[in-house]
Amino acid sequence: MYLNYFGLARAPYRITPDTELFYGGAERGDILDALAYAIVSGEAITKVVGEVGSGKTMLCRMLEHKLPDNVEIVYLANPSLPPENVLHAIALELDLPINAEDNRLHVMKLLQDYLLQRHSENCQVVVFVEEAQGMPLATLEEIRLLSNLETQHHKLLQVVLFGQPELDDGLKARSVRQIKERITNSFYLAPLRGVEIRDYLAFRLHLAGFRGTSVFSAAATWLITRFSGGLMRRINIIADKAMLAAFSSGSRVVTARHAWSAIRDCEFVRLNRWLRPLLVTAAISVAALAFGALNQLSIGEPLPAQSVAMTPVKQKTSELFSHETTAQNDQQEVSLEPENILEHRLALTQNWLAEVKPKYFTIQVLWAQPDEQSALEAFLREAEQNKELDQLFVYRAGGDVAGPINVVFGEFSSYALAKVALESLPQSLKHYQPFLRNVSSVLAEAKLKAS
Repeated sequence: MYLNYFGLARAPYRITPDTELFYGGAERGDILDALAYAIVSGEAITKVVGEVGSGKTMLCRMLEHKLPDNVEIVYLANPSLPPENVLHAIALELDLPINAEDNRLHVMKLLQDYLLQRHSENCQVVVFVEEAQGMPLATLEEIRLLSNLETQHHKLLQVVLFGQPELDDGLKARSVRQIKERITNSFYLAPLRGVEIRDYLAFRLHLAGFRGTSVFSAAATWLITRFSGGLMRRINIIADKAMLAAFSSGSRVVTARHAWSAIRDCEFVRLNRWLRPLLVTAAISVAALAFGALNQLSIGEPLPAQSVAMTPVKQKTSELFSHETTAQNDQQEVSLEPENILEHRLALTQNWLAEVKPKYFTIQVLWAQPDEQSALEAFLREAEQNKELDQLFVYRAGGDVAGPINVVFGEFSSYALAKVALESLPQSLKHYQPFLRNVSSVLAEAKLKAS
C-alpha cells in the first residue's frame, strides 16, 4: 500500500527470504563465503546456529546461489524424520529408483553408487538439514554415518546443519559425540546490533528503490532495536507496519509513534499498559544518546529491559519498583549510606565481569538512568530481603559514572539452562519482563574485553 507513496519498486521488508535483498553486514557475508569455501573444500559436516528469525533460511538460499554448478544440493526440510527413513528421503531427493518397501542396504547401495558416479564427474553432493534442532539424535547419527562415505581422498557426501541454539544442547549428548567430532566448521548468526539495524533498514530501502533521505528517525530505530531483539524477521515485521502507519498518517518519516503503533500490533511483543507512554517518551528523549551507544550492544531477546520511571532521585520510588505497595516510600526517600547496597553490588559486579565466560548466558532484568539511583537502591534492598541479591549483577554501561545502570541475573553455561532459570524466576523479578542475553554482549556493553 505504501510503495508508491515512498517511491519504492518493491516491498523492502517482506519476511519471505528474498535473495535479492540479502544483507551482507553483521558478518552474514563473511559466513556465506566461509560456508561456500567449506563445501567446495570437501568438509564433512558444517553447522550454522541462530535464533528464530536470525536469517538462517536466507543464508541457506544464498548458499545455493553461491555454490558452483557442480555442487548438487539435497534439502531435508522435515526435522522429524526417523533414522530408518532418512536414507529414503535423500534418495528420493536425488531421484534414485527406489520405493518405500526397499530395505536400508539396498537404498544405501544405490546411494553410494550414485555418489561415486557424481564424484567421477567431478561433482559434489551436499545435504542441507533445516531445523536440525528438531531432528531425533538417532537420525543425526544416521546422517553422520553417511558422511563416512568417501574415496581415498574425498568425502562423497557433505552435510550442513542449520538449527536453533537447542541444536548445540542436543549435540552435547554422549550418544552423538561422534557427530560433534565430525563438525569441522561452526557458525553463529548473532542478532544485529544498533548501528547494524540502522544500516540494514537503509540497505533494504535502497534495494527496494528508495532514493530519498532517511525514512526512519533515530527514535523509531531505537524502538525497533529494543523490541526486535536484533532478529531480522522481527525487524522486517515492525518496519513494514511502521511504514504503513507513516503512510496512513501522511508522514514521509517514520517517527517513534509510528514505530510504537507497529510494535503494539506485533504478536511477539508483550507489553504492560503502563509501559506504553513511558517508552514512547523515553525513545524520543534518549534516542540520540542511546543510538550512539547501540553499536556496542548485542541484544538477545525481543522483550525490553524495563527502566526505572523517569523521576528525580528525591521523589518517591518508581512505580516499576513498587508495583505492589509504595506507601512507605511516598513518605520518605531511600537513604543512601556512604557504603550503600548499590555501590556494593557495583563493586562486586566488576569482579564478576572480570571472571565470567563470554560464552555464558545471563538474564537482563532492568535498566535505570543515573538519576534513578534511590529507586534502584530500594529495588536491591527488596531483592536482599527476598534472598535474590547474590544473583544480581549491577554495572554501568560503558563504565561511565554518568551512564545508565543495568541489572542482570545469574550466569548460565548454556542457553537451555538460562531458559529454565528465566521461566523459574520469582514473580518479583518476572514483573520487569526479563529476557536472555549473551554474556559477551554484557561485556561489550560494559566496555570490557571479551576474550
